Amino acid sequence: MLEFQLYKKRNFSSFISDSIQFFKSYGKDYFKNYIIINGALLLVTCFLFYYTLKDIFANAMNPAFAESWIADSNNLVIIMILWGLLFLVSIVYSVLSLGQPLVYVKLIEKTGKESFTSSEILQGIWKITGRMVLYGIISMFIFFPLLIVLVVLGSLLSILLVGIPLLIIGVPAVMVWFMQALIVYLYEETGYFEALGKGWKILFGNFWHITGSSIVIYIFASILQSAISMVPYFMMVGSIISSGGNPESIAAFPPSMIFLYLIGIIVTYILINVFYVHQCLVYYSSIEDTEHLHAITEIDNIGNNEA
Repeated sequence: MLEFQLYKKRNFSSFISDSIQFFKSYGKDYFKNYIIINGALLLVTCFLFYYTLKDIFANAMNPAFAESWIADSNNLVIIMILWGLLFLVSIVYSVLSLGQPLVYVKLIEKTGKESFTSSEILQGIWKITGRMVLYGIISMFIFFPLLIVLVVLGSLLSILLVGIPLLIIGVPAVMVWFMQALIVYLYEETGYFEALGKGWKILFGNFWHITGSSIVIYIFASILQSAISMVPYFMMVGSIISSGGNPESIAAFPPSMIFLYLIGIIVTYILINVFYVHQCLVYYSSIEDTEHLHAITEIDNIGNNEA
């Protein structure tokens, strides 16, 4: 049986190292289930992204955008259907991709097993789907407006340099608060505002270690994602330069550019799992800080061994 501690006091370095250790211990099984559960929807999402956005990207530097099929009123019904499908698929995929790490970590806590079937994970996701959707709907009217205000305020204050640290630290901190409140809302089945209150306490119970490690993990994931997703843009610029600065050279994406762009989307979705698992470890670490469950278990084990 794998010796991975969920209930553990953590600092900046251990938040990062334990997030990596989690995937060393469970990564093979975790991503096998991720492909089974999310693979088809991920491909559909990429397909819809491509067909709804390809002309926008191709014409971003081309003044002849009006000639694009997506700007043709005769294609209005098709465009609405594509955007509608993209919206629905994105919601379903968001529930599955966010639900898996939360359910997977919870299954580890409950069973201590090293691997799980996709049906076990899907059953767990199904049980929390209603609360996840409700949390998202409520957050649209309560939480996200706060985030928008923070971003706008930070952007305005950036002129005076005061807003730069507000954006660098404040925005990640708010996202951690959002995730911790969601985890509390799902794991403990509390009310929305009670979950926000406890999520706030978790964040500020170990603020710099939690926020700092979250920023590092996000930057790490962003660098890996950018290494792939930026290649199509370099190809686009290279195409314009080689054509003597003619923007019409990017009127159509070559297959290699399309492939790399879609790979970038897939990598982004996969790497976000590291952040989700990290947030689960933040939650369990906060429980250990207040209830000392691991320490109590160790004392019980010592007593059992002596007996």
